[in-house]
Amino acid sequence: MGDEYYLQPPASQKFYRNMANMMSFFSVGDREAWGYNKMNTIQHISSIISLIFAPVCAISQIVYFYLNYSELSFDVMGIIFTIFPATCLANVSIYSSRFKTYKSISQNFLQKIHLYNIYEESKDEFVKNKLIAMEKNTRWTSYYLIFFFVFAWFGWTFIAAVNNYNHKELVLNHTVRLQTCLYIWMPFDYSYNYTNWFILHLINGYTVLAGVSATMIFQSISYMLLFNVISHIHVLKNSLKINFKDGLSDQDVREKLRKLVEYHIFISKVFRDTELALGFNVAGNYLQNLFGNSVLLYQLMYGGRENMMLYLTMLMAYTGGPILMSFVLEEIRRQTHDLPDVVYNIPWEKMSISNQKTVILIIKRSQILMDFKALGGMKAGVGPMISILKTTFSYYVMLESTIS
Repeated sequence: MGDEYYLQPPASQKFYRNMANMMSFFSVGDREAWGYNKMNTIQHISSIISLIFAPVCAISQIVYFYLNYSELSFDVMGIIFTIFPATCLANVSIYSSRFKTYKSISQNFLQKIHLYNIYEESKDEFVKNKLIAMEKNTRWTSYYLIFFFVFAWFGWTFIAAVNNYNHKELVLNHTVRLQTCLYIWMPFDYSYNYTNWFILHLINGYTVLAGVSATMIFQSISYMLLFNVISHIHVLKNSLKINFKDGLSDQDVREKLRKLVEYHIFISKVFRDTELALGFNVAGNYLQNLFGNSVLLYQLMYGGRENMMLYLTMLMAYTGGPILMSFVLEEIRRQTHDLPDVVYNIPWEKMSISNQKTVILIIKRSQILMDFKALGGMKAGVGPMISILKTTFSYYVMLESTIS
């Protein structure tokens, strides 16, 4: 695929069309908001099922744990405490897409926010290069998430079945419970009955697929928005550096400054809207890592070789994703940190008094850092993520020493 492909309108690109279909199917958006046709019947039904069943699945896990706590082995409890935070994160992704700010920014994404709209208007070479780089970054991060989330689903669906086959004698002797991905309350017992387990595991297979898909698609859309914000900042800084050449009339300078003020206001608004739309999900990712990863690490180390692939793919998906997100959020803050210096370096000394006042206004506005705050004012970025990883490892050491 050549670079020219990325210069097409995003709505006509297969990548965005597939993303729009998947976000509609797994209840984290509506493809009509991106300019495509309304959801078809299958997508509409699947979206409603995910919306209703997601909280039911979380509550059902709590009920199962409460009713069977005294009978559960440590391995089963390890699975429950590993999967339950991921279930909560899937709920966060699904219900975050119902926020008014998320719906608004989704409607404006391809039509106004996407960098292609700037390139279509200017045909500038710098914007072209940034657009291509942004599209490549968006795809690579999305493919990373899709690979590990889908692999995690595959592992929990099929490796669990293989483990049950290998342990069939222990299961028949009621020494080992049948392994599945979601231990939810059901009106029948599936701990040692293969027929009942098979019925439940089919349900769980679809449920886990819907959960991991909702999570990975929402995070992929988050990257799309954030990479566009970063690219807009790059374009703004480049415009500040090259737009004010010698020989411009006072009127020309005033017009360029006006456009830059409007562009900066646009970027700031997109960032704040993105912050409101994604803040709940970013906080959910951080909390899932804080409380779930210590058990996940323990399971990875002591859960047995047959389960290692299950927990490794979960670690790459549920920890790797937020780490990438933290670096992206940190890049936004870093790019706006030196923005006042870029504004100050334009040749304002040669401008008229009125234009100099406009430059002062731009400097004041650019001094406000775009520092992403998640839900409740929780700071997001590399620093907070490192603190969470340190705390997670401390929890893991405490858990290991307590059990041993």
